[in-house]
Formats: sequence, C-alpha cells, structure tokens
Amino acid sequence: MNFRNRLYRFMQGRNGVDALAQFLNRSSLVCLIVAIVFTFLSLVFLRHEAVGASTVFRILYYVTYGIGIALMVLWIFRVFSRNVAKRQAENTRFLYRKQRIKRWFDAKKQQWKDRKTYKYFRCPQCRQRMRAPRHKGKIRVTCSKCQHVFLTKT
Repeated sequence: MNFRNRLYRFMQGRNGVDALAQFLNRSSLVCLIVAIVFTFLSLVFLRHEAVGASTVFRILYYVTYGIGIALMVLWIFRVFSRNVAKRQAENTRFLYRKQRIKRWFDAKKQQWKDRKTYKYFRCPQCRQRMRAPRHKGKIRVTCSKCQHVFLTKT
C-alpha cells in the first residue's frame, strides 16, 4: 500500500483542511515570520547599545512566537479532529464573520468610487445608510426603513 492510500485511510472520518484551518495556518506563519523580524531588530538594537529597545523587541518576539505556535497547534487540532460536526459549525461561523467583514470593505470601496457623484449619509433615527446624487442642494429624504422624513444637503 503506497503512502497516498495510507494517508487517505488515516484522514477518513477526520475534519481535514477547511477555510478556518487555512486562515489559522497562514496566521501562524505570519506570526512566526514577524517573530523572526523582532529577533533581528532585537539583535540590531543590542549591537547599537540600545538595551531598552532590545528588551522590548525580545518581549515582542516571545509574544508573537507564542501566538504563532498556539495558532499552529490549533490548526493541527482542527485538521485531525474527529468531531467533524463541531468543526464544521466553527467553520460556518468563521465564514459568516469573514463575509460580513468583506461586505463592509466592499461597501466602503463602492462608496469611495461613488464619492464624486453621490453623497452618503445616515438616517438620524434608525442609522440606515442612504445615498443621494450630489449637487442637488437641500433635499427632503424619506428613510426607506423607518419612514422618517428629514432634510439634508447634497
């Protein structure tokens, strides 16, 4: 039996790599790389006799290294876990939060693109975000969510 078949049989019934596991893996690698940078900075400041700065960078190294190792352990735990239903629920929550953040950034990107043609504002009562064409002067706006009527300048 070759290695591929053995690995396939070993991973049956386990969670495997999902979106949250990929995020944890990448985050742990970034933390470990930042820890290496802090080590380098610690040595540079120690060489220039800035002992205080060297100590700060050494502490930052230990913190980021610890976080990186903890994320890597969590990643390994998730990949080899046999409680697939629980891991899938965690992944679903992660994807939901990731999508919310992505929608927020997409809205800000669209707002930046439309900044010369539209004025963005919020309803003073329910905080619903709305937009109106620019250069129309003072306009009367009715909120589509709460039906509140107010005046705004575009």
